[in-house]
Amino acid sequence: MASPSYRIVEYDQRWPALYKEEKAVVVAATGIVADRVEHIGSTAVPRLGAKPIIDLMVGVSRVEGAKRQIESLEGVGYEWRGETVPGTLYLRKAEPRRFNLHLTQWEGTFWQENLLFRDFLRMHPKTARQYEDLKRELMTRLASDPPAYNDAKASFIESVVRQARRCPAGT
Repeated sequence: MASPSYRIVEYDQRWPALYKEEKAVVVAATGIVADRVEHIGSTAVPRLGAKPIIDLMVGVSRVEGAKRQIESLEGVGYEWRGETVPGTLYLRKAEPRRFNLHLTQWEGTFWQENLLFRDFLRMHPKTARQYEDLKRELMTRLASDPPAYNDAKASFIESVVRQARRCPAGT
């Protein structure tokens, strides 16, 4: 059975403020420079429907040396869930709100691609709407299988990242 947060909801204007509050918690707990914490994922794109889960991306100099940061994050309610993609560690906080935290190489591939994707969707509402439509359609079929849901979105995300790499900023 799917988690109650595993559904697409309308954009919530509180999401940016919730991100900022959690960013402050993460920075205080880990000592990581605030500029190395970003709001990513659909909740970071105004007017985009999303799963009600705030995604934070935290950039570190060396993921291999992030044991202290993981322990500090566990101290503020995060649960270490493993390596999601090579070089990116995933932590989750479920109460009172759901947060996903991606601990990754600062300015590495994961970092750059997530910012490209987020920023492109912010600047291109039509593409953002297409992404939301895809997510809603996939959720009707794959809500009980989160890995399959994520895999089914991958080609769309990759195509947007390729397009963002070709597009000059602001176009």
